[in-house]
Amino acid sequence: MAKNVRRPSAAKPTKPIAKQPPSTPLVEWLAAGVGLFLVVATIVLIASEAFLADPSPPQVEVRTLEIRSSGPGFLVVVEAENVGGSPAAGVLVEGELERGDGPPETAEASFDFIPDHSARRGGLFFETDPRLGRLSLRAKGYSEP
Repeated sequence: MAKNVRRPSAAKPTKPIAKQPPSTPLVEWLAAGVGLFLVVATIVLIASEAFLADPSPPQVEVRTLEIRSSGPGFLVVVEAENVGGSPAAGVLVEGELERGDGPPETAEASFDFIPDHSARRGGLFFETDPRLGRLSLRAKGYSEP
């Protein structure tokens, strides 16, 4: 006779348990917030520059910063500041030193680029001490970058 072999009953199918996604860490939320802030701030900055920018031409003001001996002559350190609303390229600065006797002595310096609302420094070389005469400085010209 055949023995009754008890077999385990087939497992009843069960509903899969829905897995909940893990919660987003706080650090990730902070990084996303900082990123969003930077993107919005960049867009606002670019828009404000586009709509509120000063469209005025370059206006270069030149002033003496220092006078010192330099080899056989004298060096006048100057600062050229562009207070206008547009950049200037190839700015030519001239210094004219009037002495009591003879024609005035001149020197020139050029600045490759001066952005709007910024300054650059350079120097003018003279044979005569500029402190003994009348020194006048001026920007002679520029080109559009």
